[in-house]
Amino acid sequence: MYIALTFDDGYKEHLRIARYLAGRGIKATFFIIAGLREYMSRKLLGPEDVRAIHEMGHEVGSHTMTHIDMTRTDKDTMLEELVRSKEVLEDIIHDTVVSFAYPYGPHSDEAARLARSVYPIVRGTYLSSARHYELFDEHGCVMAFNLRLGNIYEALRLREIDGVILFTHAPSLTKLNLLLKALSILKPKYVTLREFMDNLRRN
Repeated sequence: MYIALTFDDGYKEHLRIARYLAGRGIKATFFIIAGLREYMSRKLLGPEDVRAIHEMGHEVGSHTMTHIDMTRTDKDTMLEELVRSKEVLEDIIHDTVVSFAYPYGPHSDEAARLARSVYPIVRGTYLSSARHYELFDEHGCVMAFNLRLGNIYEALRLREIDGVILFTHAPSLTKLNLLLKALSILKPKYVTLREFMDNLRRN
């Protein structure tokens, strides 16, 4: 079973998580707020950190420049944030950025259209039960199941799905390790979101 682990915002502690995962042969996707150095009173990754994560084999994706709410932002600002964040991140990692995750999760029809015009892969967040989880939403955006310790039992229901994208903040290595142990029942093959989608297209 293919699993794409995704992490949003690019908090400073995500560098530790990236190293932890890489040391276990696990690749993940990190969506970075490209234009801030602090968010919600927490430090964010610097350019050197983002480059290091990319060099470990993880995927770097965009999470806009300033974590805008794409249900309340005008079209021009949205497009500027989408395009500029891609440029900034590509300049840092010297590679193409193909993935984008909506800040906060919700998005409008127009936000989806704009995001998909800039990025081949656009990811939303699924907040309901795994029983009703579907890989794509009505806009053709891939949906990440929001897995956390509070709903870890849901991992059992994910066994019925061929492949799944997961979203977690995993604020500590202890919590991340517990999540990985729970997911081990699925016998997962961890891939980046880009690899996940490439494999889906091939099949």
